[in-house]
Amino acid sequence: MNEELKRILVDELKLEEAALRPEISLENAGFDSLTIVELSMSLFERFGLAISEEDLQSAASVGEIDRMVEQRRNNG
Repeated sequence: MNEELKRILVDELKLEEAALRPEISLENAGFDSLTIVELSMSLFERFGLAISEEDLQSAASVGEIDRMVEQRRNNG
């Protein structure tokens, strides 16, 4: 997992680092609707990435969010 994304999830959003394995569902990792909104805002502030709450919620796992962020960063 991208270390910058992990720092956002752990330091800013207060998710448990041990639960942030790629195969874990968002619900099991501790995501809720507020976490999704905060993550969307943090990604925009930190990286300039506009990823909607709907796109983030559609992710099936933590790893899918990681891939989504990396893909958007690489395609700029």
